[in-house]
Amino acid sequence: MDFSKIRISNAYYILVALGYVLTLVFADMRPGVFGAFLMILVLGELILKKEVKINCTADAIAIIYFAYQILSVIWLLAGGFPFSVFIEEFVSSTLPMVFYFVGRSSGKNGAKWFMTYIIAIMLLGIIGVVFYITAPDFYCRWAYDWGYISKPDAATMRVRMHSVIGSTCLSFISVAGMLAGSYFLTGHGDEEKSGTKKRTVIFAVAATALSLLFAIMANQRSGLVAAALVIIYINYLLFFKLDMIPRKFFIYEVIAIAAVFALICAVKFEFILKFWYRIISLPTAISQRSEQWVAAVNNMYSSWIGNGLGANGHKALGIEDAHVIADGGLVKLYCENGVIGFSLWVYLLFLALSDGAKNIRERYAEAGIIAVAVLQSIGSNMLAFQICAPVFWFAVGRCISCDRARDIIPRFRNK
Repeated sequence: MDFSKIRISNAYYILVALGYVLTLVFADMRPGVFGAFLMILVLGELILKKEVKINCTADAIAIIYFAYQILSVIWLLAGGFPFSVFIEEFVSSTLPMVFYFVGRSSGKNGAKWFMTYIIAIMLLGIIGVVFYITAPDFYCRWAYDWGYISKPDAATMRVRMHSVIGSTCLSFISVAGMLAGSYFLTGHGDEEKSGTKKRTVIFAVAATALSLLFAIMANQRSGLVAAALVIIYINYLLFFKLDMIPRKFFIYEVIAIAAVFALICAVKFEFILKFWYRIISLPTAISQRSEQWVAAVNNMYSSWIGNGLGANGHKALGIEDAHVIADGGLVKLYCENGVIGFSLWVYLLFLALSDGAKNIRERYAEAGIIAVAVLQSIGSNMLAFQICAPVFWFAVGRCISCDRARDIIPRFRNK
């Protein structure tokens, strides 16, 4: 085996998933610290391989935004917050930006990274299903100790599937897993070996279907809506817009989904109602959180520079005068970054999505992951979770094409 070709960045999600699994055995295991350590190794790997480069405007914006997050510690401390809030938030939401350059350096083939990401999701999802069905006492107590459930009993635990990372995180990475699985539906990943397309497609169908199952069982409202939208998005693009898959398979898919739905209705109709009631309660969830968002915006340290990284997140819980945004990642992002930082973030995503749209045949999965992350961040602090942010930033980096005909950085260099 050529160890020089092994990349820590490719193995990141599998290693982190194993770290979370170890919390079931070792009470002192800290997956967040472990994940931060791995990301520092990934950053070192990128630097050693000279893959942290500024080749276009998007790269410059990413570096400036990263630096802005670090500088925000100045006004965070001026606002009366302890330095620990900054550190904890930095390793959760900002350090994962190293995967932007992992995506940028992945070239034409992101199959290896997406493959390991899917394997990690399968590991977490299967463990979640097993515990959801069996509901052992030790797992119920573990979930209660970690704050995933309010009472250490099976009935409470089965309201949502938590696996070992919590239902909120499981919901997002599973929906992203549906898109990662769809990456292989059109033959991506067959570049190195011929004659493997059939197996790759079978793997893609299984990965997408299982990721959908995990997203449903996580029972998060935003995740259920996002999963439904992803199904529509994938089918429209691959079968109709881009004609990448013969349309006869769309008929097979519709028949299979209808058969599964009918079977569930016949066997356990209340299972369908459980998720339907969650989906229709989505407007209520937004109205319940709006007062919290308005209060946070009205009490910003500065509307231009924001409150500083971590000031409005869960890390600030218990601090006097802190306006913690428990659910609402976009508002949290605005309050912490202000007009300046939030504009940098929005502009970077605009560049990524516009490039992804121009190259949608190759980047439909990555563009979808970005859109899903933004959608679910309306009602959840999705990008503040360390296990969720890396796949988002990887997708952003993958979408950037650095078209030299329109980009200002290469044009500036030419002068």
